[in-house]
Amino acid sequence: MARRSTWRIPVRLSVILNCGSKVAPGTVKNISETGMFISAEVTDVAEDAKFDISIPLKEGVLHVPGKLVRLSKMNGSCRGIAVELLDPPKNYLDFVENLLYIL
Repeated sequence: MARRSTWRIPVRLSVILNCGSKVAPGTVKNISETGMFISAEVTDVAEDAKFDISIPLKEGVLHVPGKLVRLSKMNGSCRGIAVELLDPPKNYLDFVENLLYIL
């Protein structure tokens, strides 16, 4: 099994997943500069699905593009998704860096 290239920070952030015409709420369980795991009930998603992840913050909504890496299933239903971020914007990278200072 390959090792992650960056540390994951345990968090609990509400997000909205947008995939084409599908929209689903979720909760980020861990986050890094290059990816995140989102607890969400996602159905009918292609293996190469791309998402716009909306993270509501006090300053506004942060939009981060990502692609599906792995579906996490339990008893046949989706419990979450692992997402690789595609060219994350600087304000997202700053957000994650600030989380490190909080810990």
